[in-house]
Amino acid sequence: MHQVLKQLLKRIFQFLGSLFLLGCLFLLLALVLSSIPVNKSFAQTDTSDVQIFVTDNGVHTDIVVPVRTALLDWRTRLPLDQYADADSSYTHVGFGWGDRRFYMKTPEWKDLRPGVFVTALFWPTRSAMHVHYVPRPLTVNKYQRPVQLSQEQYRQLVAFLQQSFQQQDGEFILIPGAGYSGEDNFYEAHGRFYILRNCNNWTNRGLKEAGVKTAFWAPIPYAIMRHLR
Repeated sequence: MHQVLKQLLKRIFQFLGSLFLLGCLFLLLALVLSSIPVNKSFAQTDTSDVQIFVTDNGVHTDIVVPVRTALLDWRTRLPLDQYADADSSYTHVGFGWGDRRFYMKTPEWKDLRPGVFVTALFWPTRSAMHVHYVPRPLTVNKYQRPVQLSQEQYRQLVAFLQQSFQQQDGEFILIPGAGYSGEDNFYEAHGRFYILRNCNNWTNRGLKEAGVKTAFWAPIPYAIMRHLR
């Protein structure tokens, strides 16, 4: 019995050691590959047509855009009647892509469950788009970085955002009753989520599509935000 327990503990420690090494390798790759910029010729100017924001909560990044521009009024795609507490005075709308189950089960970090976390990391899972209306323009700080885009660059970003949603009869597919508040909702999304293709990679792809200087690969927020200073 003692020998069996000893072998079991040995295998547990070997497993934990392997996870630790994989985690270190992941972070090393993230730091190295995020230091390689793409769209290096991109330059922001005060005269650019559209200002967007990239936000960072320490783990997850979102893309925040004006509700209405000459190109698109997002209220035509995301009707306010789907949002109990948002109204026509709201100035911006934020977009995030991520693991569907993780989103639904984890409104706050205190709600995180190990099974949900492990599945989201290591198994390709269904995704969802999280949309939240923002009542006023964001304040510029290290967690909320502005990016100035031309009309054409913004057009590319809008195309990327819209293509991230699953659609039926030309409408985004709302997931009923899944929002955290009256200002946000979830919609069915394209793509499978896993550690190498996560929410931050999605944000990074959107910036690439818009021609913004960003990282070659960006699985963590720092990899994106470092290029937006």
